[in-house]
Amino acid sequence: MAASEENSSLFPIFILTMMALPLVPYTILKLCRAATKKTKSIHCQCGVCARSGKYHKSLFRRISNFSTCSNLTLVLLWVIMAFLVYYIKNMSTEIQVFEPFSILGLEPGATDSEIKKAYRRLSIQYHPDKNPDPEAHKYFVEYISKAYQALTDPVSRENYEKYGHPDGRQGFQMGIALPQFLLNIDGASGG
Repeated sequence: MAASEENSSLFPIFILTMMALPLVPYTILKLCRAATKKTKSIHCQCGVCARSGKYHKSLFRRISNFSTCSNLTLVLLWVIMAFLVYYIKNMSTEIQVFEPFSILGLEPGATDSEIKKAYRRLSIQYHPDKNPDPEAHKYFVEYISKAYQALTDPVSRENYEKYGHPDGRQGFQMGIALPQFLLNIDGASGG
């Protein structure tokens, strides 16, 4: 399930990359063309021609040149890219490492009696019988109980000290930036 969530969180990055590849060069090209476009110059320097406005672009004409379909599409795509950057920046994809000593509030290498005291102290605070809050129950079951079990069971503690995880050596996983509906449950391509 964690790999599925990881793949889903990588999909906005994939979309952002695919949008940026053509959009950035096209925007640069449009800006360069607009900068080099020659404007009408006044051939006559007399005051009558200068006041007549014959060679001045009106505000309406400037706006109509900006609001062409391609320019509005370009602005819309940049707005979408800005939204994606904001969304990616605010995604909470921080992977939490299981640290039983820090969960119980202990220093590494604590004795069994210190582990039991810390567990009892946190049980009074977070146990479902003492605290009716569902978040407290979830924290107690998922973190405190597992941390206590990992540090009191000799095999789990040895695995934690040796491999950094109570379950032993963990496999290496890589995610791909495709949404879950394109992948089967096995991780093979389904599209």
